[in-house]
Amino acid sequence: MNAYFLVIMADILLAVVFALQKKYQQAAGTALKAGLAYNALMGACSAIIFLGITGFQVNISLFSVVMAALFCITIMLYVMIGFKIMEKGNLALYTLFLMSGGMTVPYIWGVLFLNEEFTILRTLGLIAIIAAIALSNSGAKKPDKKQLLMCVAIFFLNGTSSVLSKMHQIHPVSATVTSQDFVFLVSLFKALICAGLILFNKKKLHTDGKKLGLKKLMPIIILAALADGLSYMLQLMGASELPATVLYPLITGGSIILTSLAGIAFYKEKLSVQQWIAMAVCFAGTCLFL
Repeated sequence: MNAYFLVIMADILLAVVFALQKKYQQAAGTALKAGLAYNALMGACSAIIFLGITGFQVNISLFSVVMAALFCITIMLYVMIGFKIMEKGNLALYTLFLMSGGMTVPYIWGVLFLNEEFTILRTLGLIAIIAAIALSNSGAKKPDKKQLLMCVAIFFLNGTSSVLSKMHQIHPVSATVTSQDFVFLVSLFKALICAGLILFNKKKLHTDGKKLGLKKLMPIIILAALADGLSYMLQLMGASELPATVLYPLITGGSIILTSLAGIAFYKEKLSVQQWIAMAVCFAGTCLFL
């Protein structure tokens, strides 16, 4: 299957995840308890779904288990730090550093350590996408020193998660472990880590946010788990064929455009002139990677 087609499908599924997550947040809120419950249940549902996809025969290697654990730990670290940043109402700053790090770090890693080709056009494309992210989130409040350090941590943690995915797919040890197997492992670790955080902070989370009506929310969570798992599986398949300098900017640029369109289509969101310009710049930058 064409690797670029895989990336496009992964981006479409990410937009679906965004739409479902927003629906969940509208019903459950954005408190830490709601976020951890969402990730724990989504991880559990995704693990069950992919266990079924593999025919209940999961191939496991020590290398894949370690990489899946490290991947989930980096994700949960930036999620937890992100909650601290968003407590101050600085969602725009969080988004800027998160998305920029997710493509810049693997881009530099690919050039420096994987001998991937450095081109002027792709570098300009990367700069354009970062500029688009900055433009669309230009309302960010000026951070204090502590917030800035947390943002830098998020930048590198999200970038590291991308590097871990890429390294798993190209490492010869993982050759016998399919993308479906790795998604199962990642989903399982995600569920276990989030469940552990909930139990560890049970007293604190008891009064955190509104009461969750999980029975009504489970259909949303199951659909989000399916879309998120499939998207990550397609990204892993793409990582086996495309260089990191191409894959992650395409994932980031495509997801920015499609999630913006999803917001317009499903939630009747209105973009400002500045946001439309940012999306056009992002589209132009993404095209430089094709």
